[in-house]
Amino acid sequence: MVSLLWRTDVHYSDQTPSSRTDDWTETVASKLVEVGEIARKHGVLTVLDGGDFFNDKTPIRTSHRLVSRIAQVHAGYPCPVYGNIGNHDIRLAQLSNLDESPLESLFSAGVFRRLYDEHELVVEHGGVKVRVVGVPYHGPRYDLDRFRRIRRGDEDWLVCVAHVLASPQGGEMFKNEDILRYGDLPDLAPDVSVWCFGHWHKDQGIQEIAGGRWVVNVGSLTRGALTQDNVDREPGVVVMGFGSRDVAPSLDFVKIRVRPATDVFDMQKRVREEARAMTVDAFVESIRRELQGSTGRPFREIVTAAEVPAKVKERALDYIERAADPAR
Repeated sequence: MVSLLWRTDVHYSDQTPSSRTDDWTETVASKLVEVGEIARKHGVLTVLDGGDFFNDKTPIRTSHRLVSRIAQVHAGYPCPVYGNIGNHDIRLAQLSNLDESPLESLFSAGVFRRLYDEHELVVEHGGVKVRVVGVPYHGPRYDLDRFRRIRRGDEDWLVCVAHVLASPQGGEMFKNEDILRYGDLPDLAPDVSVWCFGHWHKDQGIQEIAGGRWVVNVGSLTRGALTQDNVDREPGVVVMGFGSRDVAPSLDFVKIRVRPATDVFDMQKRVREEARAMTVDAFVESIRRELQGSTGRPFREIVTAAEVPAKVKERALDYIERAADPAR
């Protein structure tokens, strides 16, 4: 059997996210070490990294010390690491800027091997051949031809790792970025047996789709943001085992050790943010009701009369003035 390990969206950085109270560099380093331990325990032949290994898109915000730490951690892995490219790995989220990125330093030094576009991975073991192709982040409107060009060769299993949004429903994210729909994948690239998606931090699980194909979309290895999903989510990796073509692959989610949310998140900040969101929601609802019942009252007057804190009113009135005077 060929065993591979999937991880994605590490978002390593010298800067600790504002919502965290621990030392981010140390916390993430411990997770990366644990991933290596899981790989060794399960006899993994290759670790697949789905992209957004780094968090800061501006290269100068990532120190040489951090890059050195990454190299040291991965030197202890029992197998090579193949990496895709995420939007956070490159300045302005543009592939043309890869050569100036910390990720390129990892590629050039051999810490990671390339897994995107023409850089593919073929693993053979015990008479089983697995080919892995990578689709990097390439903008908010996805080039579907990148997927249509993926065709099976003489391999037993074809895996596609892609740093794009995907979900059972598909659609768009805030009308700004495409979301691939699981149901469209068999027609988009019919030869792909297993899809591994990065980019979306939410754990959407492991799911079998039409025609004996599978989707691995388990979210980020780390929890940086103070959202309900991040606070409650249990991050992990997926150990994938491939054998005979007539036997379904094993796709096993393995949790990594995480400290309780109350130990690593600024929970008081969470309370403040929730209270602020409730205030804004109340303000919007108040304005909506007033507009429905108004008979030509000036919008400024409606805002002033709203039953919300004065600071909210001041901010809304400032926005109104800015809209009326673009030069401000």
